[in-house]
This record gives sequence, C-alpha cells and structure tokens, in this order.
Amino acid sequence: MKIAEYTIDEMKKIVSGVSGMYDLARVVDPSECRVLELRGDGGISAGECCYGVWESSQRCINCSSAIACKTGCHQVKEERFNEKIFHIQSNPIRLKLADGGIYDAVLELISIHNDEKGAGAEAVNDRIAENSDSKAIRYQAQYDSLTKALNRDSFYEKARMEMEENPDIPRVMITSDIREFRLVNSLFGEAKGNEVLYKTAEHLKKIADDCGGICGRLGGDRFALLLPDALFSEESLIDAAHVLSGTFSSGIYTLSLHFGIFRVADTSAPVSVMCDRANMALRTISDDVRCSAAYFDDTIMEKRLAEQQTISEFDDALQNGQIRMYLQPLTDKSGNAFGAEALARWKRPDGEIVLPSAFIDTLERAGLIHELDKYIWEQAVKQLSLWRGTDKEDLSISVNMSAKDLYCMDVYQVLTDLLDKYGVSRDKLRIEITESALIEDPENSYPVITKLQDAGFLIEIDDFGKGQSSLSLLKDIKADILKIDMGFLRETANKTRSKIILRSVISMANELGMHVISEGVETEAQLSTLTSMGCSGFQGFYFSRPVPVSEFESKY
Repeated sequence: MKIAEYTIDEMKKIVSGVSGMYDLARVVDPSECRVLELRGDGGISAGECCYGVWESSQRCINCSSAIACKTGCHQVKEERFNEKIFHIQSNPIRLKLADGGIYDAVLELISIHNDEKGAGAEAVNDRIAENSDSKAIRYQAQYDSLTKALNRDSFYEKARMEMEENPDIPRVMITSDIREFRLVNSLFGEAKGNEVLYKTAEHLKKIADDCGGICGRLGGDRFALLLPDALFSEESLIDAAHVLSGTFSSGIYTLSLHFGIFRVADTSAPVSVMCDRANMALRTISDDVRCSAAYFDDTIMEKRLAEQQTISEFDDALQNGQIRMYLQPLTDKSGNAFGAEALARWKRPDGEIVLPSAFIDTLERAGLIHELDKYIWEQAVKQLSLWRGTDKEDLSISVNMSAKDLYCMDVYQVLTDLLDKYGVSRDKLRIEITESALIEDPENSYPVITKLQDAGFLIEIDDFGKGQSSLSLLKDIKADILKIDMGFLRETANKTRSKIILRSVISMANELGMHVISEGVETEAQLSTLTSMGCSGFQGFYFSRPVPVSEFESKY
C-alpha cells in the first residue's frame, strides 16, 4: 500500500479541515510518542507527549499508531481510561519537509465518549506496564533483552527528556552499524553474532556513561548515542571499534564498526529526525574494512534530495519507457559475441542518460530494486523472442538478480512465466547473482538457485573475487558460469600474487566444468594474460561499452 505524502502546509489544512468532525485531530510521531508541531517554515518540532490526552504518564503498549507507521496500514483502537472511551483512528502519512527530508508520521483522529461501564473498564486498558508494580515488566518495556541497552522507544524518550531538561547544551547524535553484520551469523553462527552485539553495546554504553550521555539499540546491529558535544571525542569511537575488531576478526572476516555523526542544531526536532541525519552520514561511508566516521553536512542532504527525486520519479520512468535496456557483449578472445549482459540505463525526457551508479543503490535501499529487475528481465526475454529465426538466435542474455528479489517476489515463478509468455528457451536467459548476495543469505538463495538450474536456467556467479570470496560457495552452488572481477589485475604491490590466485581460480573453475568470463577487460595486455591463463570469455570496454540494443544488433 502506498502511503500518501503531504507538505507541511497541506497537512495543516487537512488537520484544520477535519478538526470539527472529531474531538481531537493531530499529527504524532509514534516512535517518540510526541505530538508534532507543524511549523510555518515547513519544518516540524516535537511537542507534548501524545498519551497525555488520556491523562497517562507512560507510553502505550500495543500502540495503534506505531503499528500503523510500521505496516503502512490504517489502524483503529479504543483506549478506556478514567471512565472515558477514546476511539482512535491512526492513518500513516509521510511529511515532506522544507529541507527535502521525508518523515514518517501518523494522523490521529480521536473521538471521546463517556464509558457507561464505569471504572471496571480500566481493567481492559492495554497499558500493562503503567498499571503494574512489577519492576521486571517495566525493565522489559525499556531495555533491549539481548544487549541490555535502551531499546529504540526508550532511547527516543530519554533523549527527548535530556534535551528538554538541558536545552542549552550542544549535543551530537551518533548512529553506528557493523559492516556486513549478516556475514557474522552466516559464517560463525547466531551465538557469535549475539556476542558481537552484546560487546558492541558494552563499549558504546561505556562511552555514553563516561560523558553523561545515553546509548540505545535501534534494532539489528544499529546503535545510537546522544552525547554532549563538549565531551564528545571521535577518538573514543575509533578506540572502541579497534578493540572490537581485534576481538572478533578472523582470517575470512574483519569486523568493522562505522559511525554517522550529526551535530544537533535544533533540540526541538524529533529524535528520529536526528537519528535519520546521522544515518544519512553513515551511509556515505565506503564499504571497507577500516573503521570510519562521517559527519552530516549540506552535501549529504543534497544527495538525499537527489535520492528522493529518483524514488518519486521511478514509477513514471518505468511506465513511460525512460528506463531502457542496454547490452554489453560477452565475447571470445577474438571479439565474437556469444551473448550479452542486460544493463539498465535511465534516459530522462531531456535526453540525459543516468548511469546505474546514480540510481541502483538508491532503489536497493528504497526496496524498489525488484521492480527494476523484473522490468529488465521482461525486456531481455522479449528481445530474445525477437531474435528467434534470425542470425542472432544463438545468442543468450544475462540478467542480474538482487538478493532482495528473493524476498519481494517468487523469482522462479516470475522468470518461468516470462519465458512461457514469449516462448523463449530457458537456457537463453542466464541468471547473474553476486557472490556477496549468495553468501549473505544462503538459506534463501541456495534453494531458489537450485530450482532454477533444475528447470534449465544457466546460473552465473557475478563479481567473484570482489567481496568476501568463499570457496565453499563453489562447492555448494553448482553454477554454470563464473564471472571474475577484474580487481585481480588492477595495479597493486601484490600483482604477482594476484596473478597466481587468478590463474588458480580459472583453472579450478575449468576443472569444475564452469565457463569462465572475466569482467572489466580494458586492454590488450589484460586480454592476453587472461587467455594464457585459460579464460575463454570476456566482457569489458576493450571490446565494447554497454550500448543500445539497436547498436548491439548492428555490430554483432
């Protein structure tokens, strides 16, 4: 379900328009449990506690607005308190802020009636923690059970209290994550993953305690700290990360902790906005094994605005044919094409060509990559059907499959339906999936890959050698084609060792009966080296850049 988006001015008019129909109409942030003040400058501020309307002193358990925000679906609930019934409608919305940010919130419409049942109705109130003297229940409601850090809701609440009590103290909001944390569970087991999270929380809580700040776990491997700016030290973060790295790193995985840092300028802003700004800085950190910290600035906001534009324009771009399939040939050493890889290019109405680097990652993060992949899959299958009965009918097309595709759709059913629809043989459409995607979630990816192979599809492992290469991957996945990342041949102090490894990988793949294709071939010297090592397939600028279908057809 698509959640409606409104500017601050639009939402102010809506609230004003429905106020006469309900006893109370308001916009709330269910994460922080605050009424949002919609400012005239197009921004928002955190106001009073939303649960104060029924004279409560503590957040609600099973909050309908929190559920609406998480699920994106309208929710209805009744609260009974002090002989009154509060009928609450929670409508998820997205606010478009003046600075370009998008903020998830809820429009609450509340009707208040007298409770004819009297005081006895209070027994059915859902605020169990508030009505109980049990310290254990209170603790469980505030702290994360694994790490013993504050949970997300309590972190937001305590952060708000800290800033309200001392509004003149400059502060920094810091969020952190662990690079490729899923690999910890995959490689070492869930128990080791839990140990990593517990130790991470232990170190971060000490940093917060040492300077009078607070620490919480936002979920997964994501933590947050609110610290006084005057006592904040980036070195303390780096030191903690180095200790954790030395404790948990192994020969096949190096634990790396990354930090996003946001200096709080407006303490009235919702805490979740502060965390979002820190997260935006966090996402700018390159995916390497070193601990890094990044600070939020205007450049990051500009990038965020560009991402929001990409997301908002994506549906129309698909519908209007702005997203186009380009083909990059797969050739033998003489440049004769035996197939092509399908790649997406975005051609705007003004003729500008948007490269994948400008929109693929954005679609991944927004959960839209499956729509792009499905679209390109159909374009590829349609093209293969057009080549039937021509001099190109022996060519195949390789398409990319994201790990997120496995969660968003039945990949097997979608692909087989497309081939049946256009009458294309299954060995003509080759499926590329990166080694990192396979390693990240083998439980979901391996069965699907096996099912596709059994149905006649050819499977390619893409970018082998670029990430956390695992020989067990070649053992467990009987892929048909291995596409080697050309990082092996880039200039490096260990060039000789790289060539030895590359030669061994090619030889091993050949013995396993896999066709080897080297990506990124740019020079004749590279082509010669790879050929001498036993590689028989090539892709790269030496032969051709990705080109429109018509250009590919005329050349090959």
